[in-house]
Amino acid sequence: MTQFQTLEDQLRAAMPAMTRAERRLASHMLGNFPLSVLGTVATIAQDAGVSAPTVVRFVRKIGFSGYPEFRAQLHEEMGERLASPITKHEKWADRLEIDHPLNRFALRVIENLRQTLSQQDLRTFDAVRDLLADKSRSVYLIGGRLTRSIAEYFTTALHVMRSDVTLLSSQPNTWPPALLDMSAGDVLVVFDIRRYEPSVQQFAELAHAQQMEVVLFTDQWVSPTAGVARHILTSQIEVPSAWDTIVPLIALVESMLSALQDANWQDTRERLERMERFYEEMLLFKRMR
Repeated sequence: MTQFQTLEDQLRAAMPAMTRAERRLASHMLGNFPLSVLGTVATIAQDAGVSAPTVVRFVRKIGFSGYPEFRAQLHEEMGERLASPITKHEKWADRLEIDHPLNRFALRVIENLRQTLSQQDLRTFDAVRDLLADKSRSVYLIGGRLTRSIAEYFTTALHVMRSDVTLLSSQPNTWPPALLDMSAGDVLVVFDIRRYEPSVQQFAELAHAQQMEVVLFTDQWVSPTAGVARHILTSQIEVPSAWDTIVPLIALVESMLSALQDANWQDTRERLERMERFYEEMLLFKRMR
Protein backbone atom coordinates (compact mmCIF):
# COMPACT_ATOMS: atom_id res chain seq x y z
CA MET A 1 0.00 0.00 0.00
CA THR A 2 1.10 3.58 -0.55
CA GLN A 3 1.30 6.38 1.95
CA PHE A 4 -2.23 7.50 1.01
CA GLN A 5 -4.92 6.40 3.43
CA THR A 6 -7.89 6.11 1.11
CA LEU A 7 -8.50 4.67 -2.31
CA GLU A 8 -9.70 7.97 -3.71
CA ASP A 9 -6.41 9.58 -2.62
CA GLN A 10 -4.48 6.86 -4.43
CA LEU A 11 -6.55 7.14 -7.59
CA ARG A 12 -6.34 10.93 -7.63
CA ALA A 13 -2.58 10.95 -7.08
CA ALA A 14 -2.01 8.35 -9.80
CA MET A 15 -4.37 9.90 -12.38
CA PRO A 16 -1.83 12.26 -14.03
CA ALA A 17 0.53 9.32 -14.68
CA MET A 18 -2.15 6.95 -15.99
CA THR A 19 -2.16 5.89 -19.60
CA ARG A 20 -5.34 6.25 -21.65
CA ALA A 21 -6.03 2.53 -21.17
CA GLU A 22 -5.62 2.86 -17.42
CA ARG A 23 -8.02 5.81 -17.36
CA ARG A 24 -10.52 3.74 -19.29
CA LEU A 25 -10.12 0.98 -16.71
CA ALA A 26 -10.50 3.39 -13.78
CA SER A 27 -13.59 4.85 -15.39
CA HIS A 28 -15.09 1.40 -15.86
CA MET A 29 -14.39 0.43 -12.25
CA LEU A 30 -15.83 3.59 -10.77
CA GLY A 31 -18.69 3.95 -13.19
CA ASN A 32 -20.05 0.39 -12.95
CA PHE A 33 -19.58 -0.39 -9.27
CA PRO A 34 -20.12 -2.97 -7.80
CA LEU A 35 -20.50 -5.25 -10.83
CA SER A 36 -17.19 -4.10 -12.25
CA VAL A 37 -15.19 -5.55 -9.34
CA LEU A 38 -16.78 -8.96 -8.99
CA GLY A 39 -15.11 -10.87 -11.83
CA THR A 40 -11.64 -12.15 -12.58
CA VAL A 41 -8.86 -9.99 -13.94
CA ALA A 42 -9.59 -11.38 -17.41
CA THR A 43 -13.29 -10.52 -17.10
CA ILE A 44 -12.56 -7.02 -15.83
CA ALA A 45 -10.13 -6.44 -18.69
CA GLN A 46 -12.65 -7.62 -21.29
CA ASP A 47 -15.50 -5.53 -19.87
CA ALA A 48 -13.32 -2.40 -19.67
CA GLY A 49 -11.84 -2.90 -23.14
CA VAL A 50 -8.24 -3.20 -21.91
CA SER A 51 -5.71 -5.99 -21.57
CA ALA A 52 -5.27 -8.15 -18.48
CA PRO A 53 -1.70 -6.82 -17.94
CA THR A 54 -3.19 -3.31 -17.87
CA VAL A 55 -5.40 -4.33 -14.93
CA VAL A 56 -2.43 -5.79 -13.06
CA ARG A 57 -0.23 -2.75 -13.72
CA PHE A 58 -3.05 -0.43 -12.74
CA VAL A 59 -3.66 -1.88 -9.28
CA ARG A 60 0.06 -2.08 -8.57
CA LYS A 61 0.59 1.49 -9.76
CA ILE A 62 -1.80 2.81 -7.13
CA GLY A 63 -0.19 0.77 -4.36
CA PHE A 64 -1.92 -2.62 -4.07
CA SER A 65 -0.27 -6.02 -4.06
CA GLY A 66 -2.87 -7.46 -6.38
CA TYR A 67 -6.43 -7.23 -7.63
CA PRO A 68 -8.12 -9.00 -4.66
CA GLU A 69 -6.76 -6.39 -2.24
CA PHE A 70 -7.80 -3.59 -4.57
CA ARG A 71 -11.30 -5.02 -4.97
CA ALA A 72 -11.76 -5.32 -1.21
CA GLN A 73 -10.72 -1.71 -0.67
CA LEU A 74 -12.88 -0.48 -3.54
CA HIS A 75 -15.89 -2.36 -2.22
CA GLU A 76 -15.46 -0.75 1.18
CA GLU A 77 -14.97 2.83 0.08
CA MET A 78 -16.98 3.19 -3.12
CA GLY A 79 -20.26 2.32 -1.47
CA GLU A 80 -20.62 6.02 -0.73
CA ARG A 81 -20.34 7.12 -4.37
CA LEU A 82 -24.04 6.91 -5.06
CA ALA A 83 -25.19 7.55 -1.53
CA SER A 84 -28.54 9.30 -1.34
CA PRO A 85 -28.89 12.62 0.51
CA ILE A 86 -30.60 10.79 3.38
CA THR A 87 -27.73 8.31 3.70
CA LYS A 88 -25.13 11.07 3.63
CA HIS A 89 -26.98 13.06 6.28
CA GLU A 90 -27.27 10.07 8.62
CA LYS A 91 -23.56 9.41 8.28
CA TRP A 92 -22.71 12.87 9.57
CA ALA A 93 -25.57 13.09 12.05
CA ASP A 94 -24.23 10.08 13.92
CA ARG A 95 -20.95 11.84 14.64
CA LEU A 96 -21.05 13.80 17.86
CA GLU A 97 -19.54 17.25 17.36
CA ILE A 98 -19.37 19.71 20.19
CA ASP A 99 -18.67 22.79 18.07
CA HIS A 100 -21.21 24.81 16.13
CA PRO A 101 -22.45 23.36 12.81
CA LEU A 102 -21.23 26.42 10.94
CA ASN A 103 -17.71 25.94 12.27
CA ARG A 104 -17.72 22.24 11.55
CA PHE A 105 -18.89 22.82 8.00
CA ALA A 106 -16.47 25.70 7.40
CA LEU A 107 -13.49 23.67 8.61
CA ARG A 108 -14.33 20.85 6.22
CA VAL A 109 -14.76 23.21 3.29
CA ILE A 110 -11.43 24.87 4.05
CA GLU A 111 -9.74 21.47 4.19
CA ASN A 112 -11.38 20.48 0.92
CA LEU A 113 -10.11 23.68 -0.66
CA ARG A 114 -6.60 23.02 0.60
CA GLN A 115 -6.57 19.48 -0.73
CA THR A 116 -8.15 20.40 -4.05
CA LEU A 117 -5.73 23.20 -4.87
CA SER A 118 -2.58 21.65 -3.43
CA GLN A 119 -3.02 18.25 -5.08
CA GLN A 120 -3.55 19.45 -8.64
CA ASP A 121 -1.07 18.25 -11.21
CA LEU A 122 0.40 21.50 -12.53
CA ARG A 123 1.18 20.03 -15.95
CA THR A 124 -2.45 19.05 -16.37
CA PHE A 125 -3.62 22.46 -15.18
CA ASP A 126 -1.31 24.24 -17.62
CA ALA A 127 -2.34 21.96 -20.48
CA VAL A 128 -6.01 22.82 -19.90
CA ARG A 129 -5.16 26.52 -19.72
CA ASP A 130 -3.34 26.28 -23.05
CA LEU A 131 -6.26 24.48 -24.70
CA LEU A 132 -8.76 27.09 -23.52
CA ALA A 133 -6.43 29.95 -24.52
CA ASP A 134 -6.04 28.58 -28.05
CA LYS A 135 -8.43 30.74 -30.07
CA SER A 136 -8.23 28.44 -33.08
CA ARG A 137 -10.35 26.00 -31.07
CA SER A 138 -14.02 26.51 -30.25
CA VAL A 139 -14.95 25.76 -26.64
CA TYR A 140 -18.14 24.02 -25.52
CA LEU A 141 -19.21 23.51 -21.90
CA ILE A 142 -21.69 21.10 -20.37
CA GLY A 143 -22.78 20.36 -16.81
CA GLY A 144 -25.18 18.16 -14.95
CA ARG A 145 -28.07 18.89 -12.62
CA LEU A 146 -25.85 20.40 -9.91
CA THR A 147 -22.87 21.48 -11.99
CA ARG A 148 -24.59 23.32 -14.83
CA SER A 149 -24.44 26.53 -12.77
CA ILE A 150 -20.65 26.20 -12.67
CA ALA A 151 -20.51 25.58 -16.41
CA GLU A 152 -22.65 28.68 -16.94
CA TYR A 153 -20.39 30.79 -14.72
CA PHE A 154 -17.28 29.51 -16.50
CA THR A 155 -18.89 30.27 -19.87
CA THR A 156 -19.76 33.83 -18.87
CA ALA A 157 -16.21 34.56 -17.75
CA LEU A 158 -14.62 32.88 -20.77
CA HIS A 159 -16.75 35.06 -23.07
CA VAL A 160 -14.93 38.09 -21.68
CA MET A 161 -11.57 36.63 -22.71
CA ARG A 162 -12.34 35.02 -26.06
CA SER A 163 -15.01 34.27 -28.65
CA ASP A 164 -16.41 30.90 -29.80
CA VAL A 165 -17.54 29.79 -26.34
CA THR A 166 -20.82 27.90 -26.11
CA LEU A 167 -22.79 26.66 -23.10
CA LEU A 168 -24.77 23.59 -24.12
CA SER A 169 -28.43 23.37 -23.19
CA SER A 170 -29.57 21.20 -20.30
CA GLN A 171 -31.97 19.46 -22.71
CA PRO A 172 -30.35 16.34 -24.24
CA ASN A 173 -32.52 16.59 -27.35
CA THR A 174 -30.56 19.72 -28.31
CA TRP A 175 -27.18 18.00 -28.17
CA PRO A 176 -27.21 16.08 -31.51
CA PRO A 177 -27.62 19.33 -33.51
CA ALA A 178 -24.84 20.90 -31.44
CA LEU A 179 -22.53 18.04 -32.42
CA LEU A 180 -22.94 19.06 -36.05
CA ASP A 181 -21.04 22.29 -35.40
CA MET A 182 -18.20 20.69 -33.46
CA SER A 183 -14.90 20.01 -35.20
CA ALA A 184 -11.85 17.90 -34.48
CA GLY A 185 -9.59 19.75 -32.07
CA ASP A 186 -12.37 21.77 -30.47
CA VAL A 187 -12.62 21.61 -26.68
CA LEU A 188 -15.46 20.16 -24.62
CA VAL A 189 -15.34 21.07 -20.92
CA VAL A 190 -17.44 18.65 -18.85
CA PHE A 191 -18.54 19.17 -15.24
CA ASP A 192 -19.71 15.93 -13.61
CA ILE A 193 -19.76 15.01 -9.92
CA ARG A 194 -21.62 12.26 -8.09
CA ARG A 195 -24.27 11.15 -8.84
CA TYR A 196 -22.81 10.92 -12.32
CA GLU A 197 -25.21 11.46 -15.20
CA PRO A 198 -25.17 8.88 -18.03
CA SER A 199 -26.43 11.42 -20.57
CA VAL A 200 -23.44 13.69 -19.91
CA GLN A 201 -21.07 10.75 -20.26
CA GLN A 202 -22.73 9.68 -23.52
CA PHE A 203 -22.41 13.16 -24.99
CA ALA A 204 -18.72 13.32 -24.02
CA GLU A 205 -18.16 9.97 -25.73
CA LEU A 206 -19.82 11.26 -28.92
CA ALA A 207 -17.67 14.40 -28.82
CA HIS A 208 -14.56 12.30 -28.26
CA ALA A 209 -15.50 10.17 -31.27
CA GLN A 210 -15.37 13.39 -33.30
CA GLN A 211 -11.80 13.91 -32.07
CA MET A 212 -12.65 16.74 -29.72
CA GLU A 213 -10.42 17.43 -26.74
CA VAL A 214 -12.42 16.50 -23.62
CA VAL A 215 -11.56 18.23 -20.33
CA LEU A 216 -13.25 16.86 -17.21
CA PHE A 217 -13.87 18.69 -13.93
CA THR A 218 -15.01 16.04 -11.45
CA ASP A 219 -14.85 14.89 -7.83
CA GLN A 220 -12.38 12.69 -5.97
CA TRP A 221 -14.18 9.53 -7.05
CA VAL A 222 -13.84 10.46 -10.73
CA SER A 223 -16.75 10.50 -13.18
CA PRO A 224 -17.03 7.69 -15.75
CA THR A 225 -16.44 10.39 -18.37
CA ALA A 226 -12.76 10.06 -17.41
CA GLY A 227 -12.61 7.21 -19.91
CA VAL A 228 -12.65 9.69 -22.80
CA ALA A 229 -11.15 12.75 -21.11
CA ARG A 230 -7.70 13.88 -22.14
CA HIS A 231 -7.31 16.03 -19.03
CA ILE A 232 -8.93 15.49 -15.62
CA LEU A 233 -9.13 18.01 -12.76
CA THR A 234 -10.56 16.71 -9.47
CA SER A 235 -12.07 18.44 -6.45
CA GLN A 236 -12.84 17.34 -2.91
CA ILE A 237 -16.59 17.72 -2.42
CA GLU A 238 -17.62 15.76 0.70
CA VAL A 239 -18.86 17.80 3.67
CA PRO A 240 -20.99 17.16 6.81
CA SER A 241 -24.22 17.62 4.90
CA ALA A 242 -26.80 15.75 2.86
CA TRP A 243 -25.39 17.69 -0.14
CA ASP A 244 -21.89 17.82 -1.53
CA THR A 245 -20.11 21.16 -1.75
CA ILE A 246 -19.17 22.79 -5.04
CA VAL A 247 -16.98 25.44 -3.39
CA PRO A 248 -13.64 23.71 -4.21
CA LEU A 249 -14.80 23.12 -7.78
CA ILE A 250 -15.61 26.81 -8.17
CA ALA A 251 -12.21 27.71 -6.70
CA LEU A 252 -10.53 25.47 -9.26
CA VAL A 253 -12.52 27.12 -12.06
CA GLU A 254 -11.60 30.59 -10.82
CA SER A 255 -7.95 29.59 -10.62
CA MET A 256 -8.16 28.52 -14.25
CA LEU A 257 -9.80 31.83 -15.19
CA SER A 258 -7.00 33.72 -13.47
CA ALA A 259 -4.38 31.71 -15.37
CA LEU A 260 -6.18 32.35 -18.66
CA GLN A 261 -6.34 36.06 -17.94
CA ASP A 262 -2.59 36.16 -17.38
CA ALA A 263 -1.91 34.10 -20.50
CA ASN A 264 -3.80 36.49 -22.80
CA TRP A 265 -3.97 39.70 -20.78
CA GLN A 266 -3.63 42.15 -23.67
CA ASP A 267 -6.50 40.57 -25.61
CA THR A 268 -8.56 40.22 -22.44
CA ARG A 269 -7.98 43.87 -21.57
CA GLU A 270 -9.13 45.03 -25.00
CA ARG A 271 -12.28 42.90 -24.80
CA LEU A 272 -12.97 44.20 -21.27
CA GLU A 273 -12.64 47.79 -22.41
CA ARG A 274 -15.04 47.24 -25.30
CA MET A 275 -17.49 45.43 -23.05
CA GLU A 276 -17.42 48.21 -20.46
CA ARG A 277 -18.26 50.74 -23.17
CA PHE A 278 -21.28 48.64 -24.14
CA TYR A 279 -22.36 48.47 -20.50
CA GLU A 280 -22.14 52.24 -20.19
CA GLU A 281 -24.11 52.84 -23.38
CA MET A 282 -26.85 50.48 -22.21
CA LEU A 283 -26.88 51.91 -18.65
CA LEU A 284 -26.89 48.40 -17.23
CA PHE A 285 -25.09 49.20 -13.99
CA LYS A 286 -25.32 52.00 -11.46
CA ARG A 287 -22.42 54.42 -11.66
CA MET A 288 -20.06 54.46 -8.68
CA ARG A 289 -19.84 57.86 -7.01
